[in-house]
Amino acid sequence: MFPASSSPSRSRPHQKTAYVRAVSQGDYEMEFYSVAINHDVSGEEDCGEDGSVRVLTPIKAPNVPLHGGFAAVDNKLYCMGGDPPYRAGRFYEPVRRFYALDTRSQNPTKSSWKKRASMRNGRFLPPTVVVDGKIFVFGGIEGPHCHTRHWAEVFDTKSGRWSSLSPPPQLPTAYGLFAVALPDLGKILVGSCEDEFLYTYYPEEGRWELLDHKMVFGISCHVKPVAVHTTLFWFDDCNLHAYNLVDKWSFSGCIKDLEKVVPLESLMPPNVDLFYPAVHHVAGNVFSLLCLEYFSSEHRATLLHCAKFSISDLVVQGGEDVCFNAAVRSAEAYAIQTPSQILDAVVMVVDELKTFNERIACRVKWSFASLAQLKKKIFKCFVDWNMSLLISEILRRNGVTTMSLGNLFTSKA
Repeated sequence: MFPASSSPSRSRPHQKTAYVRAVSQGDYEMEFYSVAINHDVSGEEDCGEDGSVRVLTPIKAPNVPLHGGFAAVDNKLYCMGGDPPYRAGRFYEPVRRFYALDTRSQNPTKSSWKKRASMRNGRFLPPTVVVDGKIFVFGGIEGPHCHTRHWAEVFDTKSGRWSSLSPPPQLPTAYGLFAVALPDLGKILVGSCEDEFLYTYYPEEGRWELLDHKMVFGISCHVKPVAVHTTLFWFDDCNLHAYNLVDKWSFSGCIKDLEKVVPLESLMPPNVDLFYPAVHHVAGNVFSLLCLEYFSSEHRATLLHCAKFSISDLVVQGGEDVCFNAAVRSAEAYAIQTPSQILDAVVMVVDELKTFNERIACRVKWSFASLAQLKKKIFKCFVDWNMSLLISEILRRNGVTTMSLGNLFTSKA
């Protein structure tokens, strides 16, 4: 299931970084965080055993519309479409605007987002994927332009131009559209969470093909699968789900020791309404799970967890049933100010070890031997008492006065 050639190398300079897109509280503006997701895929590198926590400060993007598409190509982030500025009495229509950010900027600011050629049609939360350096967007059209010839389009990052795509033979009739790139096959899977719409799109041929499937576990709205070769993986309702597009087997099971990283109630409704846990492929049989640990409305700080887990080889039972084991290898937690909502995250392969958060953000390590010492260090960085309430709650839950927030759980694979 996992090609040996894709296993990570410790000497390789390239890193995978997840860029998390959020909506801030109060001013309700777009903001972005970055988290490296493969620093410790070997299970042997430093994961914060010194008792540390990283505090991430977001890059603000007030000019970028909310609820648009989101993609990463090379070293750039792209946002397209989204909500228009509110005007009383005006018919709602998603915008066509398109922005790009070069993550190699030494000091990215809100003005670092540059306008690019607008889409042909405005879109609201369109499923967005990247194949061969091209950005494909599907659906997300409302209002008078909601018909087939406007349904999908593609942006060529080399030519800087948008082109319309031929629509599928039948459009989805329900809410909950998702799209998954199948990079090993040069195809895109487009489906709906609430009806039988499931197609394969062939970019080179501009052709759609209805997919005959036997998927046992449905893909919920707001959940985006990730593909490794011909197998889809997604996390929902505290379980890891998988479906093979060729052999048509399904499997669902827990990730061992995940409850030692984050309380499972944080991964279930209504807590996931703030951010649905997102699975990303790191390398080989290693994946990352991004999720939030949200405490209560009185806390303005939240922990963003990044848990790395591995999946074992397939085991065939009874001649037909397929199963595998998933287990946490390491984890790291980051303190962020509680957002109004986290929309999604994309992964980028970068050629530098430091992400823009690590270059310019407030990224502080705290080592402590007691709660009093911890609070003293916190007050040096935060005037807000809510952060110390957050740490106090973590310590209370664990029944200890000394713990590592940078690495709540680590195991050797």
